[in-house]
Amino acid sequence: MREIVNALLYIKQTGCPWRYLPHDLPPRSTVHYYFEKWTADGTLEEVNRHLRERSRRQAGRALGPVRFSGC
Repeated sequence: MREIVNALLYIKQTGCPWRYLPHDLPPRSTVHYYFEKWTADGTLEEVNRHLRERSRRQAGRALGPVRFSGC
């Protein structure tokens, strides 16, 4: 699973097309399968939310954006 995540991070970071995924990572069909599955079931959004909140907590910031009630 770690290699799947590495491949997804590589795609995101480089913006390369799926067909140019390096050969030392899992096959693109496998990576794409998990991307579609985790997108559909909310896994990627949940991981992103968790990492964002953890980063903000470590920086001493509020977990989410502060909302102002208008002037």
